Amino acid sequence: MLGMIPGLRYLSLSVNPLGGSIPASLGQLQLLEKLGIGNASLVSTLPPQLGNLTSLKIMVLNENHLFGTLPPSLARMQELQDFVIEENSISGTIPQEMFTNWTKLKYFDVNHNLLAGSIPSQISEWKELLCLLLSHNNFTGSITVEVGSMPNLQALDLSNNYLTGIMPSNISNASSLKLLRASFNHLEGEIPATISSLVNLVALFLSDNKFTGIGPNLDSKQLPVVKVAKNSGFLGKPLYVFCQLTLLRILDLSNNQLFGELPGCLWNLRDLQFLDLSSNAFAGVVPTSANYNSSLSLLHLSNNKFTGCFPAVLKNFKSLVILDLGNNKMSGALPPWIGESNPLLRILRLRSNMFHGSIPRQLLKLSHLQRLDLAENTFVGSITENFINFSSMSQASMMQPVPTTYIELRPFRFSDDGSIGILWKRQEYTFDERYLFVTGIDLSGNSLSGEMPSELTNLRGVQLLNMSRNNLSGGIPKDIGNLKLLESLDLSWNKLSGPIPPSMSNLKFLSSLNLSNNRLSGEIPTGSQLQTLEDPSIYSNNLGLCGPPLSIPCTNNSDTTTPVDGAKEHHDELERVWMYYSMIAGTVFGLEHCFSARSGGLLSSATSMRCTKILY
Repeated sequence: MLGMIPGLRYLSLSVNPLGGSIPASLGQLQLLEKLGIGNASLVSTLPPQLGNLTSLKIMVLNENHLFGTLPPSLARMQELQDFVIEENSISGTIPQEMFTNWTKLKYFDVNHNLLAGSIPSQISEWKELLCLLLSHNNFTGSITVEVGSMPNLQALDLSNNYLTGIMPSNISNASSLKLLRASFNHLEGEIPATISSLVNLVALFLSDNKFTGIGPNLDSKQLPVVKVAKNSGFLGKPLYVFCQLTLLRILDLSNNQLFGELPGCLWNLRDLQFLDLSSNAFAGVVPTSANYNSSLSLLHLSNNKFTGCFPAVLKNFKSLVILDLGNNKMSGALPPWIGESNPLLRILRLRSNMFHGSIPRQLLKLSHLQRLDLAENTFVGSITENFINFSSMSQASMMQPVPTTYIELRPFRFSDDGSIGILWKRQEYTFDERYLFVTGIDLSGNSLSGEMPSELTNLRGVQLLNMSRNNLSGGIPKDIGNLKLLESLDLSWNKLSGPIPPSMSNLKFLSSLNLSNNRLSGEIPTGSQLQTLEDPSIYSNNLGLCGPPLSIPCTNNSDTTTPVDGAKEHHDELERVWMYYSMIAGTVFGLEHCFSARSGGLLSSATSMRCTKILY
């Protein structure tokens, strides 16, 4: 039917549940300039007859169920400027004829398909191309050096493929690049220092490869970065090359094999909002900076070898939303200024370091905090009632995902000038989903003591609570059932005593529970959700617990239910376990003051004084 409207110039049927196939009769619309049938539930191949649309400038068929290969006949559409078939199942290779005939092409988006083969060198024939988006396909081979012959290219996305080899150094010739994404491939070797010439870069994603360093590329054309490298210890601080990219907002180098120290000039990138250097081998202390106008909102430095105290430079980062310093070798106490200097923090992750001392009360000022992870350190002191009174966790409604930053390229596909904009949105990015959607507190593996405060039950928005492997005593708060959204509760390996509160049976979402290795007694409460937790080990090694799922029956005493003989045999063993672990904990706590986070040697008094000085 549509093929019988020969004068039709604009056809938009997007976001309609059309279904079915693309009619070959569309090829009769030889005056058609704009065709949009995106997100229309189409299940079809691309009819070769579409190649007859010789006046077509824009073709958008994204988010359908298209399959099969790209017909070579499409190359006859020599007026084409935008070609968008992202999120389909198109397979095969890109026909060579397209590179020769599509001389006016500006936007080529085949993201999320099944295309394979190498990236053709003929791609450089698209002289007008602004965006080349090839992510989430099955491309193999190396990145063709011809990408350096595309001076108008603004966005290059090669991520989530099977590319190998090195990053070509002449990529610096693509001087208009604003976005370069090559994450989740098998690239290796050194990132070329010539990348510092891409002064228009706004976002750079090179994560999840096998990059081992930054190459000086001394044989390349003379660049300012080469001079900087020579004067500043290039091998020690290779990230100097990125300090030249003054427009950079996103830098993601995570999950590689990069090493060396961080240069302080990184903090001078005033537009930088997202910095992810996690899961590499970076070392040394996090440098300070005189920059007090940082826009940084997400900082991921976890899983490296950073040493020293809590970074004093963070005092400047007023916009910080996520801070992840976990799994490093940092030491010292937490500074009290964190509550005032980083007021927007929603995720604070410091686990698996060597931080010690008490947890500062000033953390309470982090009113937006929804996830606190201080596990696997050596914090001491009690959990005060003020400490757990975070206002953001006191709301009994589901928390929204943490706002993080990512870049999304969308052209104004139907604009006459074919212009392309880079739109910034506050959306979730690549942070571990457990931290994006779960609210909670993890203080496990420390040396905290005292009782669990009853005010803990005011945190009605908490989904995860882990206080295991501490020295907590007293009873479990009787109103623990007020934590209606709680999904995971771990209080194991403490010295908690008394009964398990009956209100725990009110935790309708509880799917993970561990109360083992305490001194709890009495009958285990029953309830619809608790009865689904049938593993007896979650209650094991307590002094007097009885009832299902344990095989120890209870007597008929009314209030204080006592287990029959047979549970008593756990008592002596439990006492021996506690004596053993107390001796170890005391030894470790005594020694932790003697070891440096930097080298494992003795921590000098001067170092301790420096750590203390930085805190205030």
